[in-house]
Amino acid sequence: MNLYNHYNGSGIFIQIGAGAGDLDKRANCRDGFTEFIKNLPRERIKKIILVEPNKLNIPLLKECWKDYPESSIYEIGIVTKEYKSDSVDFFYCPLDEPHYQVASIIKEHVQKHYGKDCELNKFVSPVKRLENFINEITTEEIELLALDIEGIDAEVILDTDFNNLKLKYLSFEQIHLGNNRNNVLNHLKNSNFNFLGIGIDYNGLDYLYINERFT
Repeated sequence: MNLYNHYNGSGIFIQIGAGAGDLDKRANCRDGFTEFIKNLPRERIKKIILVEPNKLNIPLLKECWKDYPESSIYEIGIVTKEYKSDSVDFFYCPLDEPHYQVASIIKEHVQKHYGKDCELNKFVSPVKRLENFINEITTEEIELLALDIEGIDAEVILDTDFNNLKLKYLSFEQIHLGNNRNNVLNHLKNSNFNFLGIGIDYNGLDYLYINERFT
């Protein structure tokens, strides 16, 4: 985030895949998005929009952001247009307790972390497309959109028409882009987004892009 302009922006921040915020002990109580926002001057923060499909994470997520009345939590998942239903199954491995960080609509994503022998459980969550969700909750300029959508980051990015969003910065987990890596990077380039460097993940697993109209 070295090239992120911390002093200028709309102050509207969105995190897709908020988990338990900075209260997940298995992650050493660290979360890149949460750390980034909480290090900003309070006068810079206008809205914090948090999206998390797993109801087990909601109590700690509320605790994490209790001192920020600017925050709103949406208990939904994000999917692509291929999903026609208003709700879908999310799969998780019991070994991933208590916050099930790799819960996903893609079974294989969970099995990649915990093996095919893990007996998967599931929960149902309401879902929306990213583009639809954002335009329903705000028509204002979004300063930062952070994506960590376990197993379908690439598909969601490719499914999104960024010309329909007022977005300045995009940070997303790049390690699971797989065979879609080049497609994703080309889609962002064609959507007038330029690569800046490492994004908000504290392990350095995110890419950061900026809409070129802000450069």
